[in-house]
Amino acid sequence: MIVNDTLLLLFKQLNNKTMIKSVFTTACICLTLTSAIAQKKYEKIMYKDVSVEGDGMTILAKDAVSNKAGTKFKLKIINKTDDAILYKPEESTLKINSKEVKPKEKWMQVAPVESESKVINFEATDYIVPGYSYEVNGLYKVSVLDKPVAAEDFQLPPAQNEFKAGNFTCAMSDLKKETDKTNVKFECRYTGDKIGVINSKKATIKLPDGTEIANSKGNRPAVLLMKGGSERISLSWNRMDGGKETDMQKIKLMIVWHSTFVEADPVKVKPVTLDFAIDEATSK
Repeated sequence: MIVNDTLLLLFKQLNNKTMIKSVFTTACICLTLTSAIAQKKYEKIMYKDVSVEGDGMTILAKDAVSNKAGTKFKLKIINKTDDAILYKPEESTLKINSKEVKPKEKWMQVAPVESESKVINFEATDYIVPGYSYEVNGLYKVSVLDKPVAAEDFQLPPAQNEFKAGNFTCAMSDLKKETDKTNVKFECRYTGDKIGVINSKKATIKLPDGTEIANSKGNRPAVLLMKGGSERISLSWNRMDGGKETDMQKIKLMIVWHSTFVEADPVKVKPVTLDFAIDEATSK
């Protein structure tokens, strides 16, 4: 063997018996330490936080832990783009102990320039290892302004509660039309084969004189819907200057949808890999 040949060569070059003894002692100590590290058993392994840059996003994993119940970590996606991000965990892969395992978590969506987190959990009994990798696949970008769907203005109070906009069907579920405030809620369903986007902050209310007022709940991020998915949206407008001419209980109001409804084709993003390494200081 190579190791034996090397030691034999070393012995031939050493004439001093003390030096030979020292070499043997050092070698034995090294072998002992290596064996001890390899055989150390952990009941719980903590991993160092890890992050990687993707296509317009930062992906982080923190609070990763492995024990007899399995392994889990919190995955955070920071979206730096003007598109929404859709993450399908079942397309990702955990590579551990020469195995490849798929997660079973629900889909996650991240609004433009926002961040979201999800716990990724794997139940098993053989995941107590000093390191593993997680390939983050199943990331998609969805343009929230890709293909706006035309929707007719909606009168308040309405002649009928339901309306259609392309592959979106919406029904008014609640209306409070008072002097100083108007609140209206809709239940919307998407039946198309792409990704349906509802961006309620795009909706305005139009007064009889043609003035349009922004939705006061316009800070809500866009929502992504798969085929058959539904979402409740809430619109609100507060009292406006103008006295009787802007008394919302008495005047006719029209909701103008603009680009509230969008259909988009998801664009898959190149996968990235998170490499987890043991945090020996906190592992037990």
